[in-house]
Amino acid sequence: MKKSTKIKIVVIVLGIVFLAAVLFLLLYGENFAVFKAFFRKGITQDEIRANAQRFGWRGVTSVGLLSMLQVVLMFLPAEPVQVISGISYGFWYGVLVCEAGVLIGNTLIYIGYKVFGAGMSEYYSRKIDIDWGSAKTVRTISLLVLLLYILPAIPYGMICFFAAGTDLKYPRYILLTGLGSLPSVMIGVGLGHLAIEASLIWAAVVFLVLLVFVIILIIKRDVLIKKLNAFLQRKRTPYSSDYELQKTHKFLYRSFFRLAGLYTRWNFKVTYKNNTGPLSRPAVVLVNHGAFVDFLFAGGRLKKEYPNIVCARMYFYHKTMGTLMKKGGIIPKSMFAADLECAKNCVRVLKQEKGVLLMMPEARLSTVGRYEGIQSVTAKFLYKSGADLYLFKIGGNYFAQPKWGNGPRKGAPVECTLEKLFTAEEVAAQSMEDFSAALDRAMDYDEYEWLEAHPKVRYRSKKLAEGLEGVLYKCPCCGAEGAGETKKRVLRCTCCGKETVLGDRYAFENAPFRDLRDWYDWQQEELEKAVAADENFALESDVELKHSSKDGKTCLRHAGEGHCRLDRTGLTYTGTDDGEEVEVHFNGNEVYRLLFGTNEDFELYRGKEIYYFIPENKRLCAKWYQCSIALKDYFKA
Repeated sequence: MKKSTKIKIVVIVLGIVFLAAVLFLLLYGENFAVFKAFFRKGITQDEIRANAQRFGWRGVTSVGLLSMLQVVLMFLPAEPVQVISGISYGFWYGVLVCEAGVLIGNTLIYIGYKVFGAGMSEYYSRKIDIDWGSAKTVRTISLLVLLLYILPAIPYGMICFFAAGTDLKYPRYILLTGLGSLPSVMIGVGLGHLAIEASLIWAAVVFLVLLVFVIILIIKRDVLIKKLNAFLQRKRTPYSSDYELQKTHKFLYRSFFRLAGLYTRWNFKVTYKNNTGPLSRPAVVLVNHGAFVDFLFAGGRLKKEYPNIVCARMYFYHKTMGTLMKKGGIIPKSMFAADLECAKNCVRVLKQEKGVLLMMPEARLSTVGRYEGIQSVTAKFLYKSGADLYLFKIGGNYFAQPKWGNGPRKGAPVECTLEKLFTAEEVAAQSMEDFSAALDRAMDYDEYEWLEAHPKVRYRSKKLAEGLEGVLYKCPCCGAEGAGETKKRVLRCTCCGKETVLGDRYAFENAPFRDLRDWYDWQQEELEKAVAADENFALESDVELKHSSKDGKTCLRHAGEGHCRLDRTGLTYTGTDDGEEVEVHFNGNEVYRLLFGTNEDFELYRGKEIYYFIPENKRLCAKWYQCSIALKDYFKA
């Protein structure tokens, strides 16, 4: 006798013994008399349910165990138990009892597979013409598991065995197998409940309809499996941040900005002023960039114009987020790097679509709430755009949610003004130099000047200074770097113990500097002196390297570890990159500015790939940015 046959015989015998034990539990003692009452001539439907409920806890336990048993023993039908549960306990309670038993059975199969592995295949044979090997991702496996529950004549135990042998973790496994079996359980229990609450005739009609449906599925089963295999074997195009301009999904766009409007209204007191009327087309709307949420202020106000917004490419590395952003007409851009794809998309918006392009030309969040300049290639693009230029000027945005802060300052005022800068004809009439200078004058802003013009504004946040050590990294008293820490409104140097309090108008108390600008400027001056005094000046740190996600599940992934050096030749990374030893050099032309996240990283792009460096001391990320500014006149191409 074959080994598989012996195993099946043993399982069947054990199943029969277990079934006999369950029946003994149900009918032992006075419950046998209750059981005989079901066969009394002339019994009514109400009496049937009343008698069934007289079984008490033994009845509930028995139904649950039988539901569990029909999963483990593939030859046992599930429907009789489910119908009995519907008759005895009603629909919802009956479903709960049966589904609990099913989940226990599913769990036993999962545990059995983890203990005995593929050896269980002697019993749970996979003789289904489905290309299991093509189900490689968790998402595809999850979908396949749910689809198998729809196909007729596939025992639930076999589906559970397949699912247990994949990469599914138990929480996802039990959720999928539970949801997959739920419709069948609800139908079986519903038939029993219908037979009692309505009539046997209605139950029979529903049963016949379901029977016809099952017969159709059986007839079409091979066709369905063939289509399922075709779906599994389809060629999958790897997700990429690449983007070719497509028509904006207007419903998605407006829905997003309606929700965004709830966020901005909840957190800020936003006022808008339009000094120009409707936009002419094509148009470029420029926005100063003091806070991460600036695109919400501008995009929300201009949502009827459906502008195409230019955004950092990093956010497009995440598949779900990137796909939604692309459908919303948002254009990815590799910041401070040559990006022909972005340029082509922007030109198409203006030249072919006669649309509206919305962009933050500074291309990075303001560090201390003031204008930080526009890259020359951006100014040249605007000069040659052939579009009318508008300015969406935002005041108070930096203080409302600063780059280094731990979230919005609840109730902070934000003022937005839309005005026209130049018509296309006015731009063409200027020289490039004059236009660039005029653009800088128009974009220039200083949040402290805005605050001085609003003397009544106060910021009540108890954690106003938290995160500030990521920008003000150097102690003016002892000169220590990266030694700051913040708590609530206090910035403290852990080396000398000097404490500074940030007031409710972002001014310092008990400090050698009036505000953030003065402290930050002092740091810049110190760096520039050091760079000028030493031609071999270099900023160095061990780092972790991250690149764009390969599977699109996250924005970034760990790619390696190594060492970064920033000097007059540019930025050099030496270390590992996806398992290989490399030395990557970015010359002066590629390092316009090092982008940075406070207390997180410094970064730059090469083509469509990001090099995201996390230094040993994250509080010095701002120093890498300031150092790239100090070295700008010394960089060698």
